Amino acid sequence: MGHSEDIINELNQRLGTDFEFKAGTKIYWFYTNRERVREIAKYLTGEFKARLIHVSVIDRGLNGYEVIYHYSLDHLDQYVHFNVKVQLPPEEPEIESISDIAPEASWSEREMMEFTPVRFIDHPDPRHLWLPYEWPNAVESEKCEHFVDKNGKLPFAADTAQKLERSLIPLGPYHPLLIEGAYFRVKLNGETITDVDVKLGWNHRGIMKLFEGRSYSRGVFLAERVCGICNVTHTTAYLNAVETLGGIEIPDRARYIRTLMAELERIHSHLLWLGVAGDLIGFKTLFMLSLKAREQVLDIFESLTGSRRAPAMNLIGGIRKDVKGEVITKTNRRLQTMKKETAKLIEIVYNHPLTRKRLQDIGKLDLFTAKNAGAVGPTARASGWKLDIRQSSPYAAYGPEYTTWDIVTDEGGDVWSRTIVRLKEILVSADILVQCLKALDNTTGPISIEAADPKNFKFNEALGKAEAPRGELVYYVVSDGSNIPYSVRIRTPSFRNNALLPKLLRGHTLADAPIIIGSIDPCYACTDRIFTITDSGAKKNSNVATSSQFTWSQ
Repeated sequence: MGHSEDIINELNQRLGTDFEFKAGTKIYWFYTNRERVREIAKYLTGEFKARLIHVSVIDRGLNGYEVIYHYSLDHLDQYVHFNVKVQLPPEEPEIESISDIAPEASWSEREMMEFTPVRFIDHPDPRHLWLPYEWPNAVESEKCEHFVDKNGKLPFAADTAQKLERSLIPLGPYHPLLIEGAYFRVKLNGETITDVDVKLGWNHRGIMKLFEGRSYSRGVFLAERVCGICNVTHTTAYLNAVETLGGIEIPDRARYIRTLMAELERIHSHLLWLGVAGDLIGFKTLFMLSLKAREQVLDIFESLTGSRRAPAMNLIGGIRKDVKGEVITKTNRRLQTMKKETAKLIEIVYNHPLTRKRLQDIGKLDLFTAKNAGAVGPTARASGWKLDIRQSSPYAAYGPEYTTWDIVTDEGGDVWSRTIVRLKEILVSADILVQCLKALDNTTGPISIEAADPKNFKFNEALGKAEAPRGELVYYVVSDGSNIPYSVRIRTPSFRNNALLPKLLRGHTLADAPIIIGSIDPCYACTDRIFTITDSGAKKNSNVATSSQFTWSQ
């Protein structure tokens, strides 16, 4: 087990009877009590630089609530993940926050405090993130305690309320700057941003709850609808978890075709982002040229799948449709055309004075902060962090036995660096596509296998990950032995990167806010959450934002 064995032995010695573990395929499940989670967090993050990728809470009914801390150590050994589990009683579901040890836990803990009765003691910012600030009071009521922190102060340390009101600029929830719904309370000193507060919860969805009422096979189509831009990656991450539960190994042709779809999606996403970025800085020509180049990718999608943006190619055990013969030849030709147009775009971005003046030295994110706050994807790689799930936890055809390629990084940490990383990644993706097409031309065999019976799943829980265009995407699927998942938890890359925005905006002018926000390629639809709360003391249910991820009595 390498590093894993050493860590397990050390934890066993430290925790004694408060520790036991279950081994999976390089994914380990640890069981401990709530008094030891901070000690484990300090050990894993301090000595081994483990990344806390998410915190999940599973409602176990009469048995209480299960809190799971998902740690990634795949920077030490490929695929290695530690999942630390704590069982909380239903009558007192409280546990100490680890946000001061692992700051990336902050939003995850806030999310769980809103969606379940679990309380994370001494959390630094327990205010509502998705629920209205005023809840449980009526929206827009005079009582708005959730505008203040636990010390009774406003989130911005202004001298007086009057001065604060003069310096506040609201962006959103529906604003020309934002295609989706989000709300930024921006505090200014003149034109300089001194502080920012982010409020989400304007785009109400219930997809995670919907998974619990559908079979594993039907869940594929639901995963595809989490995000219109990253639908291939969502189905891939979901299937990585489901196929782990079922002990399913997909054929090589399916591996190459999944990778083909995923890299086409990455290119289209990056080109769409570049067009939006051009629009945000007033560079309309860049917007139009980027969208023109993106059409080449959508044409390839259509020729391969029959659909331009919802290919529905992935299924449990493989792929729905093969890619072969003349289709491969035509795709190669279209790829060459797309690469030429992308090369022109790169030349424009590099040499046009507007892009450098608007993008350089703003929205800076240094490497230490990127790691400390849990940045992912191009946002992390633009700060010099060589973090890419395709290499640290390879899936589909990303392993060296299938394809070879390099991770793109940059040291600048600013909006310019995030732009350059995405542009270079387009070329890397195009090279991966060529390798996949060549392999498909020389490989025979099936594109799928008959899926294992979900009732015979070997494990009762599994993690599935994929590298979306925006970064690391995580699915945590819990099985109860039936053909319907007991619980599905999704942590999107934007869930992590959106939390960085206050750090990125501070110290810059209001005019730079749109492109700084846009530089992380934020997706609010896949970040937002929704649920129903039943008030046992009321005569009827009090619905907050309708639909449900978790339902409980309070």
